[in-house]
Amino acid sequence: MKNPAKLLQLKKQYEAFADRHPKFLHYLAYIIDHYMAEGTVMDVTVTDSEGKSLHGNAKLTSEDVAFLQELRRLLSRDE
Repeated sequence: MKNPAKLLQLKKQYEAFADRHPKFLHYLAYIIDHYMAEGTVMDVTVTDSEGKSLHGNAKLTSEDVAFLQELRRLLSRDE
């Protein structure tokens, strides 16, 4: 761990993001809980305010899935 203070700052930023976008985070949590498995392809498109898009994807390994599930548990407000 590089800097525990940075982790606390990141936690505060995450909580503020969660307050602003609760439905989005519930959506992501649902995906992690129900659709993530080895071989799943995550396909993401981001569109900026000018209408320009960037697209990318990743085929998940079992290690990726374990990481996403652990991240979900760590960030969960349900616990």
